[in-house]
Amino acid sequence: MNEQRKLDGKVALITGGSSGIGLATAHLFHRHGAQLVLAARDSAKLQRAAAALPGALTVTADLSTLNGIDRLVQAVEDRHGYLDVVFANAGAAHTPELRETDEKAFDQYINTNVKSTFFTVARFLDLLHDNASVVLTSSAAHSRGTLGDPLYTLTKAAVTSMARTFAADPDLLARGIRVNSLSPGPIRTPLTTMADPAMAQAMEDYVTATVPMRRMGTADEAARAALYLAGPDSAYTTGSDLPVDGGLAQI
Repeated sequence: MNEQRKLDGKVALITGGSSGIGLATAHLFHRHGAQLVLAARDSAKLQRAAAALPGALTVTADLSTLNGIDRLVQAVEDRHGYLDVVFANAGAAHTPELRETDEKAFDQYINTNVKSTFFTVARFLDLLHDNASVVLTSSAAHSRGTLGDPLYTLTKAAVTSMARTFAADPDLLARGIRVNSLSPGPIRTPLTTMADPAMAQAMEDYVTATVPMRRMGTADEAARAALYLAGPDSAYTTGSDLPVDGGLAQI
């Protein structure tokens, strides 16, 4: 039996759509009938990603700046005029340790992980259809102390709080617009791939020791959760945080 297409005729924006969770979600949304808009910084990676996604609109933009976000808004307005789904997934990991964090690094990660998410949602509010879904990528790290990664954890806690605050907005509630966050744990993506074999082994050892399910998740597993939040199955869900973390922050 064919799987029911949950996003037929819907226009879905995915930021950070050229690799990892964003790209896996793009393929899944495409199979479910969505018209895709993919945004990322790296034009070459974005074009390679879109080659397997016929009809996808690609926008190369630095979403840590308002100019980049406004360029994306204009491209969506010109092509579609509206959105049904926003998956604000752009972000960066591997932040420096506490004593190595300077002002430049602090500003960079705040802009990439927090400012970009905030203004992506804010700038698209007038283009959202009634009953649209907004999904923000947070992290399982936001609900537990994460050794050696305070800046990343700080930014992802802000994203989860942002989702709840947006969800409570009276105008969005009146229009039936839902806002939720998705909190992956260790997911095997280019962002979590270590070139150094010793670091890669350390990552595997950490996952085995700390994740109850004793393995890393896959980008496809995170994409399935994004589809749930984006589609009709979560029609009565807003202001929620959905962990996809093998039990890391739950058990």
